[in-house]
Amino acid sequence: MKGLPNHGRLAAALNAIDSDRATIRKFRKDLAQAASRNVFVSAEALHSLKRDGIARLRRFTRDRDVQILFYVRDYPSWIPSMYAQPTKHGRNLQDIDSFVRGGRRNLSVVARLDRWAEAFGWEAMRIRPLDASILVGGTLIADLLHALGVAEPPPEVARENESPHWMTLEIVRALAIAATTSAIGSVGPRSLKGIVRLCEACMDPATPRRTPYLTRAQWLDAAELYRRDMEALGQRVGMMFPVALPEPPEREFLPDFDAVPRDVCATILDRLDDPRFSSPIDSAASILLRDLLSTKSPRQAPTRKRGLLALGLSMLSRAGVARKRTV
Repeated sequence: MKGLPNHGRLAAALNAIDSDRATIRKFRKDLAQAASRNVFVSAEALHSLKRDGIARLRRFTRDRDVQILFYVRDYPSWIPSMYAQPTKHGRNLQDIDSFVRGGRRNLSVVARLDRWAEAFGWEAMRIRPLDASILVGGTLIADLLHALGVAEPPPEVARENESPHWMTLEIVRALAIAATTSAIGSVGPRSLKGIVRLCEACMDPATPRRTPYLTRAQWLDAAELYRRDMEALGQRVGMMFPVALPEPPEREFLPDFDAVPRDVCATILDRLDDPRFSSPIDSAASILLRDLLSTKSPRQAPTRKRGLLALGLSMLSRAGVARKRTV
């Protein structure tokens, strides 16, 4: 469809057609009026279409030769990405270990691809491991253009939707937990976006943005499932997919608000009132963030007598967060 950055709305409309018939009408109109027989549709959400949604898409494209191009990211690196997405939007309160336990049964892509093959046939499926050593040109865009038969060199495109710094994610998650026991209940999307921007601006560029989220056992389990799935998919499409993942060391610590350094919290506190960052953050969210960061900031330590009271309040506040995490 023309005029859209991606087709996420189309995926949602295909799954629940009565919720957005305007998007369906636009899609069918664009197909009918396309000057070329080649039409490219792309959205990450398409890979999770239900059978009814895939069947609708098949009906709408029944007069065309459809090719399904599916890039499979290795599961050990995909899990932290799946964790980051809801966390940065304040929708995930679980730490990574709980997240992994709850999502293990939905990790495999084979069942999703089986649904697509039921509608379009395995002969229409083009499976590609998201591995730079395998992709044409070493990048997803170059490989995609090659698959589409585009001869021009791939354009220079800035990376978008990159996962925030791990410390930013854990600050946002701790804030979301704190909000559930406060008067506001949750932090709004605009405030969260501003808080993420503020935290990102306070991160030391020398500090690694990524930290191992998975334990070695979790990593090995996900890697083995990925290996088995790629073998099964290779059998379905009649080719072999090389799988070579370098094994990681053991995780040194659980990525959590407790692991965020005190000086990082202090730096964010210092810039919380900076208009460049504070304008999108509403007052309730700002107060809640200030209270959260103050439990760790070394610059909040007053005199010794008052420090006992401050420490007590800090422990109570953190205990509330800890209790919520165990729910």
